[in-house]
Order: sequence, then C-alpha cells, then structure tokens
Amino acid sequence: MASSGPKEPVKGTYQHYKGGLYEVLGVAEDPETGNRYVVYQSLGLTENILTDPGPGNQFATDARLVKTPTKGELAVSTVKRFTELVDGKEYHPGQRVPRFRLVSPGPRC
Repeated sequence: MASSGPKEPVKGTYQHYKGGLYEVLGVAEDPETGNRYVVYQSLGLTENILTDPGPGNQFATDARLVKTPTKGELAVSTVKRFTELVDGKEYHPGQRVPRFRLVSPGPRC
C-alpha cells in the first residue's frame, strides 16, 4: 500500500497531549471510501501535566497519575488527526506538540 499521507501509528501505548493514556489497537480502513482510521482504547488514566492546574481544573491534584472513568472506552480518529501537531495550550505553553505521542510500542509480531 503506497500512501502519501501521514505515517500510520504502530500498536502501543500513546499519551494525548492533555495527559490521557490510550492503547492503539490498530488501523482500520473504510472499504467504501478507503479512509484509514486509528482505533484506540482508553486506559482510564491521565497524567497530571498542567503547568498551572488552577482552582477550577477537574484534574487539580498532587497525584501524578489520576484514574478516569473512561477505562475501556473505544475511539476512532483519522490517521491525519491522530498524528498531527496541535497547539499545546496550557498543557505545553507556546509549543506545537503531537496530538498523541508513543510512550511504549506494542510487542512485534
């Protein structure tokens, strides 16, 4: 398969730029359109990475890892959206960062 689009993510554990941890299960293709989608699952954990949590932040805590109620939830994203750079906002002030970054590759087959 030759593609001029973004490189597809490998299976493994990824972190969203806001701190959430996810397991990429694979990449699926829509047979009608040929569009490719990353299929991933929430691990139900988020890393508290705010530089200034502030009084109204729901994740304002001294704990580095926080459980979330999303464990096991499945999600899909286009490969382009999953791999793009985004404005880091208050999580990475003044930086463009990957929406998801690989933190631990899955086992190789």
